[in-house]
Amino acid sequence: MRSGMTLVELLVTLAIIGMLVALLVPAVQAAREAARRTQCSNNLRQIGIALHIYHDAQSTFPSGYAADMTNGRDGKCWGWGTLLLPFLEQDALYGQIGRTRLPLDLITADENRFPYLRTNIGLYQCPSDTGGKLAHPYRSIIVSGGSRAPFPPVRLPHIGGHGGQNPTGVLIAKSNYVGSFGSRWKSQRSNWSEYDFNGNGLFGRGWAISMSDIPDGTSNTLAAGERCMRNYAAVWVGVNSWKGCGFADNQMVLATAHYPINDVPVSVNIDCDGRGSANFSSYHWGGANFLFADGSVQFISKHIDFDQGGYGVFQNLAQRNDGEIIGDF
Repeated sequence: MRSGMTLVELLVTLAIIGMLVALLVPAVQAAREAARRTQCSNNLRQIGIALHIYHDAQSTFPSGYAADMTNGRDGKCWGWGTLLLPFLEQDALYGQIGRTRLPLDLITADENRFPYLRTNIGLYQCPSDTGGKLAHPYRSIIVSGGSRAPFPPVRLPHIGGHGGQNPTGVLIAKSNYVGSFGSRWKSQRSNWSEYDFNGNGLFGRGWAISMSDIPDGTSNTLAAGERCMRNYAAVWVGVNSWKGCGFADNQMVLATAHYPINDVPVSVNIDCDGRGSANFSSYHWGGANFLFADGSVQFISKHIDFDQGGYGVFQNLAQRNDGEIIGDF
């Protein structure tokens, strides 16, 4: 009587097992990504609830980044993510970073507060983005003393400092969610005006809108969407809105529909151009999750109608007052 398996039988068995694994692995990966995408969607829903609680308390939504125009700072600005902290059960962190007492540049000059700026907030991070927990989106937020850092040619995990291959500065936590600035954009820094800084979306610089300022309807207006580390990393803390460079620093907390979803990744010389760095993006296949001003969340395909002249469905959704009421899309 023969015992055991022949070599041929063993090879056939291994081949069958290999085929089963090859069939199962993609299915398992797809199921895991579906779960991550659902978690990402839930994060945005919670942010939407916080935005509405904020509106109930303040009669407006938070500003995209709250400028402190004193002492020539031109807005070393706390971002809307910071302003929402007390409404996301993050009261302790809100107090620890000192938002209620000092402008952002003075906080980042205080090394004792660095750990708080590195706090990873689960609701601000998409589980599909595995690009790290600390963000450096090319430009500095704040450098001690109020100066700016140059553009390093690679994504480096720091905020501030001197760029290059040996950066110094403040490591801070990333965020995968950026507020909707609308569809407005100008690539040349000299062309930016106060009108442009305000944007035509839900968020702008140093000002806040209420429900009555959204004539297109909250269910037809984007509030926020995703930004992945593959493009231009976002943060929840805030920005260094350096006067004269338009939207370039604002990309750290806001995004524009001037460019398509998942547009080309950033190049070395993004400066104020913004293509691939000012847009919405995600690691989800085929599009990104978006929060609407009514608190609902939808996954929008990267193939949604987009017009380079600014009149596509995607741009219409980003604008709060263009008079274009979008139904199904």
